[in-house]
Amino acid sequence: MITGFYRKFSMTAAAAVFALMCAYAAAAQNSFTVDAPAVVSTDEIFQVVFTATYESGKISDFTPPSFEGFEVLAGPVQSTSTNYQNINGQSSTTHTRSYTYTVRVVQEGKVTVPSASIKIGKDTYTTDPKTVEAVKGQVPDGGSSSAGQRAGDDLRLRVSVSKTRVVVGEPVIVTLKLYVQSSAISGFEDVRFPTFDGFWSQEIDAPQNIQFVRENYDGQIYNAALLRRYMLLPQQTGTLTIEPSELVCLLQIQAEQTGPRSIFDDFFSSYQTIRKRVASEPVTINVSALPAGAPASFTGGVGSFRLSAGFDSDSVAAHEATSLKITISGTGNINLVDAPKVRLPADFESYDVRKTENITTGASGSTGTLTFEYPFIPRAPGTFDLEPVEFTYYDIDAGRYRTLSSGPLSLKVGEGTRTDAAVIPSGVSKRSVESLGEDIRFISTTTNLRKAGRMMVSSPAMIIIPTVILLAAAAVWVLLARSIVRRSDVAGTRNRKAMKVARARLKNASAFLRQGLYGAFYEELHKALHGYISDKLMLPVADLTRERIGEELRARGKDEAVIQELSDILDACEYARYAPASGSEAMEKHYQQAVKVISQIES
Repeated sequence: MITGFYRKFSMTAAAAVFALMCAYAAAAQNSFTVDAPAVVSTDEIFQVVFTATYESGKISDFTPPSFEGFEVLAGPVQSTSTNYQNINGQSSTTHTRSYTYTVRVVQEGKVTVPSASIKIGKDTYTTDPKTVEAVKGQVPDGGSSSAGQRAGDDLRLRVSVSKTRVVVGEPVIVTLKLYVQSSAISGFEDVRFPTFDGFWSQEIDAPQNIQFVRENYDGQIYNAALLRRYMLLPQQTGTLTIEPSELVCLLQIQAEQTGPRSIFDDFFSSYQTIRKRVASEPVTINVSALPAGAPASFTGGVGSFRLSAGFDSDSVAAHEATSLKITISGTGNINLVDAPKVRLPADFESYDVRKTENITTGASGSTGTLTFEYPFIPRAPGTFDLEPVEFTYYDIDAGRYRTLSSGPLSLKVGEGTRTDAAVIPSGVSKRSVESLGEDIRFISTTTNLRKAGRMMVSSPAMIIIPTVILLAAAAVWVLLARSIVRRSDVAGTRNRKAMKVARARLKNASAFLRQGLYGAFYEELHKALHGYISDKLMLPVADLTRERIGEELRARGKDEAVIQELSDILDACEYARYAPASGSEAMEKHYQQAVKVISQIES
């Protein structure tokens, strides 16, 4: 009976745990969010949407915010939707209910949409407050520039930094963004990201899909896209400059109509692509040196850190391996922190320090932990008290050095056995000791001397060897002289390497061709042709216009047919990168045509 009771109790408990896990999983799928533009115009009418997403349960008790500072023109308008999925036999149903308000900001400035709440089942969910900034600028029209409106004049490329005055080792976040109001951007070319001389840099954000969101830029509303974000750690003092970044934007503009217009022009208008180069302004950062008088335990840490230390075990036996682990955690230049100095007793045989990192780098800098492991083998029994491990870092907020201490470290070493080597007595410096089979050898009393041979001075080798060395040195000197002359010819070197670089890029394009990657294939094929022509003709990529390429090739005696075929394949590549896929046959044709053109130019 007792056994049956326990079995019944166990089954009931398991069922309760399972039900609790199911309820938790269902609750984890529920959410309640708010969506609104970050920047609006003072006279703009926009929408604030509250969305509840849930798998099961009943929606009730929706409580809207007060909307203080807004003029509510309409709402709430409710809408519902249901999404059903079946993946590998596992079905799920997700419900969505939204509440939409049409509003307008009363006056210029920042206004906050307070939290709203809703009840899903038995649980209540609230949204986070949402800040909306109202400016007097015009609302971006999403890309309606025409050729007469000087398309591209509204483009801005900006490099912004989180700080302009730092000390050596203090993290700086650098953000590269592209701003646009009305121009229609279809792609980019010749992107040159900023350089960071004097900094240790790490790329922390590189979006593959460029997305535009509204931002306030110089009091105007722009659509802004994040291109890159970096973390910099200055390594030298002085005024350091972040060089400008550049890129070429491909803009779509509507072609001007020369003849009479009809009612179908708006539906069948033709567009053309123009290129607009935009560059950012250089940014300077003033880097100061760290204050003098840093303690000996300072290993370069700048930021805010914590320290912990301890042995793998409080007691071990002699001749058994163990280790001391020191963990440093915090935020700052933790990537460049060196291992703290540890003084082990002479009776300990130490080994190289092992380092383990668990660091994440984001918009606020690097945060994580560093673990330093100091392996050693105690060679004598006893109780050993180690000096406290100290770690000093520079506190940016306080503007001074702070020293952390691990406190007393004590290790008990018991008796142990060792068969491969003798025990090192107390006081002997840490080194490996090998037991020799014989440490005393008898002095030999017999002599057996004989003539070993004639002296080398009188041998033919004394003439042959120096002669060979002199000849080899002369040959090396001649080869080096030729190599120096050859390398000094920068233009010739670039010309000779043009075919080699083109082959490498064509190989990449061939790989994309076999995989059927349409966009990647034409992107790589275009780069291969442009790079080859730039190296072959010794021209910058920015100067590679159709007219300039034709002039240079004609000057080198190339046929007009080759020049026209090169122009056709370049046009095909540019068109294909922004047009729907035309199939593998067209890709294979363009690839063979590119190989043929390069071969004809080389001949």
